[in-house]
Amino acid sequence: MASNTTLYIAGGATAAAILGTLIYWKRRNEMIPWAWEEAGTLKEIDLYPLKSGHRIELNKVDVTEVGLKQAPEDQKGLVLRDRFLIVYSDKENEFRTARTYPKMVLIEVAAHDADHVSLDAPTMRTLYVQVPPQKPYKEVKVTVHSGEAVNGIDCGDEAALWLSRYLLEKDSGLRLAYNDCSKRRDMTKSQSKLMQYYKYLTNFSGGVYHDLTSIMLMNKASVQDLNKRMNNYQITVKNFRPNFLVEGPPPYDEDNWEWVKIGNVVFRNVAECTRCIMTTIDPENGIRSSDREPLKSLEQYRASKGPSKSPVMGVHLEVRKTGRVTVGEKVYVTRRKQ
Repeated sequence: MASNTTLYIAGGATAAAILGTLIYWKRRNEMIPWAWEEAGTLKEIDLYPLKSGHRIELNKVDVTEVGLKQAPEDQKGLVLRDRFLIVYSDKENEFRTARTYPKMVLIEVAAHDADHVSLDAPTMRTLYVQVPPQKPYKEVKVTVHSGEAVNGIDCGDEAALWLSRYLLEKDSGLRLAYNDCSKRRDMTKSQSKLMQYYKYLTNFSGGVYHDLTSIMLMNKASVQDLNKRMNNYQITVKNFRPNFLVEGPPPYDEDNWEWVKIGNVVFRNVAECTRCIMTTIDPENGIRSSDREPLKSLEQYRASKGPSKSPVMGVHLEVRKTGRVTVGEKVYVTRRKQ
């Protein structure tokens, strides 16, 4: 019986490995288009070092398979990555975001030197955190969306105290984790329903501590159209926290894009971006809208047909060819077949 069980396990592992290899080569061999249509111009680049934290606005950025990374020549200290830091609860190891603590959006992260970042927030002293922490450090599994456990390295008690005092007004409860990007996420279980619905969403789409994919793109005209639909309330694209803002296309044209190219960097449009209560938080003061805007208006005309049924704004991209992009570059696309 034991030998049979061993054979079954080995057979299952072999089948999984073969399937994974086939998926990998299917994705890699999928032909990148050679004919492109000019759609607009890259207007803004934003990088968020801390998940739910404040943005850093950049003129150029390096695009890796797991998200944006500062250009090394623009940074004398540690090179920051998009969403490579995360706040988590000290008891359950569950991630915490501005959905629960809106003033998280005011936490600013900057490189201090080659191995330290600084954290700043209103009423708080500047905190310098070593990244990665000095060995021996504590490795953790942070539970994010849909129960997925993502690798992290705990950033120590001083950072935990600082975050807990700022967000909880207590001396404990929250901690900070850092991801060195050495291991890719496995979303096959946690995002299985989405992968079944969005046929181009793959295990290679995931970023570091991103909600879904490593890159999110938005169209300026789509936000302008939304503003016209709201009564006595205006928002900016910053409410939606994209990495890239494109100027030029008509509203919601991005829904129809299949491939995207900026400079020499190529992306696949793999899923629409469904929206939550995060969009109702003012990114400049950390105050949530009392009437749930812009989510309330989006629900009236932009509901997803996918599993979540949430309102949609923007698109999730998977990186297919890495490189550098710069504000002002033309954005080229191919369109989905109708």
